[in-house]
Amino acid sequence: MRLAELAPTEYTFVGLLTACIRRGNPRFGTQVHALVAKDWYCGGSLLVANALLGMYVKCGRLEDAMRVFERMEQRDVSSWNAVLSGLVELGRHEEAFELFGDMRTDGVAADRFSLSALLTAAAEGCSLSQGAAVHALSLKSGLEVDLSVGNALIGFYAEHGDSVEDVVGVFQRMPVKDVISWTGLLNGYMEFGLVDKALCVFDRMPEKNFVTYNAVLTGFCQNKEGVRVTFAKKAGLRGLGLFRQMLDNGLEMSDVTVTGVLNACAIAADRKMSEQVHTFVIKCGCGSTPWIDAALIDMCIKCGRSGDAHLLFEHWCHQESFHIAWNSLLLASFRDGEYEKAFSIFLQMFRSSDIQFIDEFTLTTVLGVCSALGFAELGKQMHSFAAKSGLLRACGVGNSIISMYGKCGQLENAENFFEQMPHRDLVSWNALITAHLLHREGDVILNIWSQMQRLVIKPDSITFLLIISACSYTSSDSADTCMELFHCISSTYSIEPAMEHFAAFVYVLGCWGRFDEAEQFIRSMPFKPGALVWRSLLESCNKRSNMTLRRRAMNHLLALEPQDPSTYVLASNLYSESAKWHCSENTRLEMREKGIHKIPARSWTFHDNTVHSFFARDRSHPQSKDIYAGLDVLTIECMKAGYEPDTTFVLHDVEEYQKRHFLMYHSAKLAATYGLLMAGSGQIVRVVKNIRMCGDCHSFLEHASAATGKEISVRDSSGFHIFRGGICSCRE
Repeated sequence: MRLAELAPTEYTFVGLLTACIRRGNPRFGTQVHALVAKDWYCGGSLLVANALLGMYVKCGRLEDAMRVFERMEQRDVSSWNAVLSGLVELGRHEEAFELFGDMRTDGVAADRFSLSALLTAAAEGCSLSQGAAVHALSLKSGLEVDLSVGNALIGFYAEHGDSVEDVVGVFQRMPVKDVISWTGLLNGYMEFGLVDKALCVFDRMPEKNFVTYNAVLTGFCQNKEGVRVTFAKKAGLRGLGLFRQMLDNGLEMSDVTVTGVLNACAIAADRKMSEQVHTFVIKCGCGSTPWIDAALIDMCIKCGRSGDAHLLFEHWCHQESFHIAWNSLLLASFRDGEYEKAFSIFLQMFRSSDIQFIDEFTLTTVLGVCSALGFAELGKQMHSFAAKSGLLRACGVGNSIISMYGKCGQLENAENFFEQMPHRDLVSWNALITAHLLHREGDVILNIWSQMQRLVIKPDSITFLLIISACSYTSSDSADTCMELFHCISSTYSIEPAMEHFAAFVYVLGCWGRFDEAEQFIRSMPFKPGALVWRSLLESCNKRSNMTLRRRAMNHLLALEPQDPSTYVLASNLYSESAKWHCSENTRLEMREKGIHKIPARSWTFHDNTVHSFFARDRSHPQSKDIYAGLDVLTIECMKAGYEPDTTFVLHDVEEYQKRHFLMYHSAKLAATYGLLMAGSGQIVRVVKNIRMCGDCHSFLEHASAATGKEISVRDSSGFHIFRGGICSCRE
């Protein structure tokens, strides 16, 4: 055309710029812009100027678009809309609303595209007031009935509405609806947790596309949170079923679809199914994207394929989702109970990445690791980091800090932090109650419960489980109070008591020696008592030495949990206490034949920001010679003060001198001795044990605290034991 010396018109330039947008070619677009600038006639054309704006915005060159916009002598609503949409796409929501203010000052009336863009900005920018103002403007201008504005309003209220009725109201007032409108309504129900209603909408939809299926798939995944594991698994399986339906209908798949099905498989936690889905993702040629690969790692971890997850991570090449992959590995180790490994992974993350990778999710996971290990020093450092980074404002982080201090034995810090929290939710109260429960402060917990009632804080099933458990640790018999509390769970709060609540109440009755009532209560349960109930009865019998009831409870346990190693250990110990050595040995032999292994007792303590771990008669520590020598000296000192090794806790048919030797080097004694050797003046020795501490270790540490003048804190599976001057805080 140029060779023929034909002069381009404004329509020529508009066509060229449209081609640049379609090809995503801003370089050619700038050349066209140069031609426009040379052309006196077309250079002043509003049509061409708007096409230039559209080209720069669509090609990601917003600053160039802004320069064109500022130099325009004439502007219409399309000019303003082009820049407005560019700002919204880049997440510059406040600037978008400022530009809209300038547009109205200029006397330009908003159209449906202006309002749709602003509603998207309000939805993404978390601005309820601005979104409501745009809605009011749409009503005044009569644009609420417009299809694109209505769809944008549905999307806004799905994110920020007070209730799902806000979404339904907009949908019902729309005279014309398309697949986007129906998908928005479906998504609104999902956002408010109304999955069944969302599925009803899905079934009624006159038309569906792959975006609709993605919305349902994503909804299944997001609504698995806050429910029991069985319901979460069901949601995951429903998501996988929906994905199969998509394939049968020949619908298009996007990265969102693939990510959604991987998340659904992770929720279902089915190893075999995860392998099938993983194979499908590879075979269908889904490209390696940051979010698909991150979802693959998460799925492998949650489906018990940690080895595959680590292999995927070794070949990681996506910087955008690097921190997500790290977080998945960190969470996997935490969930598997490999707390030291999780701690090691976090240190690797910290050394190899910028500190900015620590977000709310990472911080709560690391605080969880500190809680599990009882690692107070690292927990305090994370608290300081949260304060400096602004993450302390997040309620989830604050709740994790309360939990961390409580589980690290620093109850006063937990209480102080709780009092200083600007915003508390029910989890905050539950975390505080848990902290006191670990310290066996039942009376304090009942006072907290009274305070919650005065403040009209609605409890959940976890709250009741904690308060019922607290009745075991009150200063006087609180079984009757507990009974009233148990009955009000369903009558007052409409919460159906679960097996855990029944088991906790049985333990309370047993602790206070009310075994007849406990058995009667078990017989009156509305469903068959599970292993948890019989285990609670058995443990309460141990405190009151009711051998007959213990045997009865043990028989029920063996019938219900024939593969649980702890059940066999309890049975073997029960036989040993009755001097039925042959039966005890047969039980242990049966364990070996079935390949069942007991969890080995392990204790650990901290020195120089390092975890020092010990097993019984463990000599792997670099300073084991000093530890064993120190323990021998300490044992002699304790025996001078009245300590006598209690060989009844050695449940093996061996000679007395061998029993004393077995007792001498239990893991708790080794960890406490190392802590005493390393502790400075006035420093508390902190020990954590993975199972319940035996009675002999308890007696030894009482005498050790008196002999050394040191405070020794031990957290075992039952809670804290604070030894001071020969007395333990547990009063047992």
